[in-house]
Amino acid sequence: MSGDALCVGVCMIDWDSGVCLGCGRTADEINGVPVAPPPQAVQPAAGQPAPLPPNVAARVGEGSD
Repeated sequence: MSGDALCVGVCMIDWDSGVCLGCGRTADEINGVPVAPPPQAVQPAAGQPAPLPPNVAARVGEGSD
């Protein structure tokens, strides 16, 4: 899987935390610097939006239905 598969089309780096508010990746991860894969990939159910990365959810919350 390529790193771009994680992109959700909302590129906005929070320079205080160092992560993109859209995908939760660091600038190094976005620019292709190799990083270890997450311990467990979460696959959303069919028709459901993908969950936010944990570091983003911790800052902004999961949202609501």
